[in-house]
Amino acid sequence: MVTILMRAINSLGIHVLDPSHPTDPLSHSSNSNSEPSVFIEDKAVDTLAYLSDGDARAGLNGLQLAVLARLSSRKMFCKKSGQTYSPSRVLITENDVKEGLQKSHILYDRAGEEHYNCISALHKSMRGSDQSASLYWLARMLEGGEDPLYVARRLVRFASEDIGLADPSALTQAVAAYQGCHFIGMPECEVLLAQCVVYFARAPKSIEVYSAYNNVKACLRNHQGPLPPVPLHLRNAPTRLMKDLGYGKGYKYNPMYSEPVDQEYLPEELRGVDFFKQRRC
Repeated sequence: MVTILMRAINSLGIHVLDPSHPTDPLSHSSNSNSEPSVFIEDKAVDTLAYLSDGDARAGLNGLQLAVLARLSSRKMFCKKSGQTYSPSRVLITENDVKEGLQKSHILYDRAGEEHYNCISALHKSMRGSDQSASLYWLARMLEGGEDPLYVARRLVRFASEDIGLADPSALTQAVAAYQGCHFIGMPECEVLLAQCVVYFARAPKSIEVYSAYNNVKACLRNHQGPLPPVPLHLRNAPTRLMKDLGYGKGYKYNPMYSEPVDQEYLPEELRGVDFFKQRRC
């Protein structure tokens, strides 16, 4: 495994430092190109081979992330200190390799199975009121490169499906989180999603509306023949002809009554059906 990695590393133009003279290449190398010279400690190669567990591709992915992280770190330092960003040399240490492999292990295919597995785990963790697990699955997706707006859309759905009328403000939280993610993007928006996820995990849960609406859909889809007509007293009557046909006749305008109005609002054949209690109509 070490030999394979060494060949791959050399083919990429990365220099392995001799442990007996670790500073010689660094002190004498010059970079005439715009690309920096990359060096890696000999011990870091051994660690890379060991932690990759025989998977050369995983090892190279981890090394790539380690190099990118070092370049990004140097660029950020120069930006904060006001220095010009022009790295000529990059040294990859054993710790850099470990961090790179750790990051490569949490990356996942956003269009593949892991994408759906993680969002399912997040949904179920919030439903089960486990705030720690909810944060874990959220972070695993975001750190893996998931689109924060995708997560935010799923949270909007969760707010009404699993929390519903037990806490109507949950929907406001979700929509605000989505808008915030849209405004500021990653990585700043991660804390917005974290706040929303914890709020949902702690919130009371109710699937009353979700279940009732599913009952209505089942009623419509299972209906045989033409759907029942809208009762005449509930119909709008903008023309004289419609009024003559009985549209709106007998309708009781609720605000005109001080007491609850006894009036049927469902079609005749569904009279008395309560979709919050019945699964079938």
